[in-house]
Amino acid sequence: MSNPSRDSLGRALALGLCLVALLATAGWFFFERFGAAHPPSTLAVVPAPPAPSPVPAVVRDVRATVIEVVGAVEWTHDGRWAALRVGHELAPDDSVRTSPGARVDLKVGDEASRLSIPERSEVRVGEVTRAVHNIRLQRGRIHVDYDGREDRVLRVQGEDGTVAETRAARFTMLRNGSTVAVATRGGSVNLSSAGVTVQVSAGQQSVVIDGAQPLAAEPIPLEVLLKVASKASARDSLCVSLSGQVRVGTEVFVEGEPAEVSRDGSFRVDVPRREGLGQVKVVAREPGGEIREKMMACRPPRARASPRQAESVKFRWDEAH
Repeated sequence: MSNPSRDSLGRALALGLCLVALLATAGWFFFERFGAAHPPSTLAVVPAPPAPSPVPAVVRDVRATVIEVVGAVEWTHDGRWAALRVGHELAPDDSVRTSPGARVDLKVGDEASRLSIPERSEVRVGEVTRAVHNIRLQRGRIHVDYDGREDRVLRVQGEDGTVAETRAARFTMLRNGSTVAVATRGGSVNLSSAGVTVQVSAGQQSVVIDGAQPLAAEPIPLEVLLKVASKASARDSLCVSLSGQVRVGTEVFVEGEPAEVSRDGSFRVDVPRREGLGQVKVVAREPGGEIREKMMACRPPRARASPRQAESVKFRWDEAH
């Protein structure tokens, strides 16, 4: 005879297994019907915000700073000329001019490079950045000692469009009337004018006349050429009349005043007579700075004719007529 409690337990177990199988079947049906058409959404990956850019350090404007002044030197700032002092900083479009016997030395930014502007010269500061240093030579000359760096360049421009460019050199640039000359003592300089560029290496010089193409670079002369002669003047108001010859690009000073030198290097000067002037000093200065001097004697005034004396006349009243 069967046990009633064991039969009840078996039926309950069978019913439970059937329920589990039914639930599994239903779950599979819903997954196949709806899950394939609507796959579960994937987790959206949100990129992290970019790191904030570092705040750039404040870069101070590059300026030309005055480090030495000799004699009377002026600068123009905001259109007014005033005395220049050590420590002054020159902004773009500021100009500097030197009087006879004066000189001013500049440095650009924190560079060790040095720009020296001698007497009777005028220079205007152009655009000055960490990559380009622009200087405009308006008259006279500028001596440059420029340290080499690959990330910046120096350009010295003349008023006629002539440009001297270098990354590292020691050179002098002269502008005298319509003549521009460059003499290089170290490194090399590219001298450009009228669409032509000439490389002026150490120990060489080149000249541009009237904005034409640069002349071929040639060795800097070891001696200064100065031929000068004097002749008596027909006017007593003149001490001496001078004429001479120098190389193209050479400056000539007569008694401290600049003389006009023509395109072929010739010059002529009449020196007025003045009290105490017995000799006339003539100075020739090559583009590189070499100097030669000559002294010319002042002509004595012509001897003036003495006043005509009255003739003696004797009358004899006792003579018969």
